[in-house]
Amino acid sequence: MLDSRLIDDLRRVVGDRWVVCERDSVMDYLLDETPDVVRPKPSSDIVVVKPHSAEEVSEILKVANERRVPVYPAGGRTGLVGGSIPTEPGIVVSMERFKRIEIDEENLMATVGAGVTLGELIEAAERAGLFFPLHPGDEGA
Repeated sequence: MLDSRLIDDLRRVVGDRWVVCERDSVMDYLLDETPDVVRPKPSSDIVVVKPHSAEEVSEILKVANERRVPVYPAGGRTGLVGGSIPTEPGIVVSMERFKRIEIDEENLMATVGAGVTLGELIEAAERAGLFFPLHPGDEGA
């Protein structure tokens, strides 16, 4: 079981608001789009941490390494092979606060943070007068 000292250490890194331990609140982070027949059984003993910078991610990883706690990265949670499902007690590092979008209109390039959804990227491209052609089906991811 994850102990309160680990939770306190994580709160010191990202702040109270960005550490989620309540069962109802972590449920969304236990599954992805993997078909039920092959989906691994998730552990319910997880804490979700929502960093805002590379420095915070680094500090989270240091805490996890010191305590030998598994880390599970979470993006849009639309994976189809269960790779981000936390199968042991550990820390889910959600990238949802990494929302930076840079549109380079001259070179027709976009640089986006790991928490940017496809829908947000499409909207940013449209505001710049550009078109982002990829639409794999889930623009909320």
